[in-house]
Amino acid sequence: MLSKAEKTKQFILQQTAPLFNMKGFEGTSMADLIGSTGLTKGALYGNFHNKEDLAMEAFKYAVGRVKELVKERVDRETTYKRQLRAMLDFFAEYVFHPPVAGGCPLLNTAVQADDQFPGMRRVVVKELMSTVMFIYNLLNKGIQAGEFRKDINARELAYTIFCSVEGAIMFSRAERSEEPMKIIIKHCKKLINEISI
Repeated sequence: MLSKAEKTKQFILQQTAPLFNMKGFEGTSMADLIGSTGLTKGALYGNFHNKEDLAMEAFKYAVGRVKELVKERVDRETTYKRQLRAMLDFFAEYVFHPPVAGGCPLLNTAVQADDQFPGMRRVVVKELMSTVMFIYNLLNKGIQAGEFRKDINARELAYTIFCSVEGAIMFSRAERSEEPMKIIIKHCKKLINEISI
């Protein structure tokens, strides 16, 4: 069971993660943070060292929420091929219905981390690599289970799938159209079918 301090911290992250995800680090003001939580500046900084610390923890919270939902969806399936397809279906729905308002926290924060918030860069890279490795592990386990061909380069394919999906999220949200995502999901599923035994 969470302590009162842990519950407060969790509440702050739930309330501020969408703000940082939508407005970015620079665009999120102290007034925004106070307004979304109903807490004072002192109460916020009593739980987090500074705005950078809060933004980093809010990013981790947002990414953690996405990963948790992806894992739930994937774990329902019994084969690695179906798990990969379930992951793709999740992102097809996710593009306009993200669990944290504002879209993909990885995509949004990666752009900011490079330009506006250098301290966040290593955290973003770690999460990007974690997602690529999640896909890689599904592919690799599928090879070992005899579901996928042994001659594929699982690492390259994991990068291809991940970067394709992230690009489709960006394009679909910018264009306000599901079409780019549908095209990429169809392409990724075709790749999975082509490597299947």
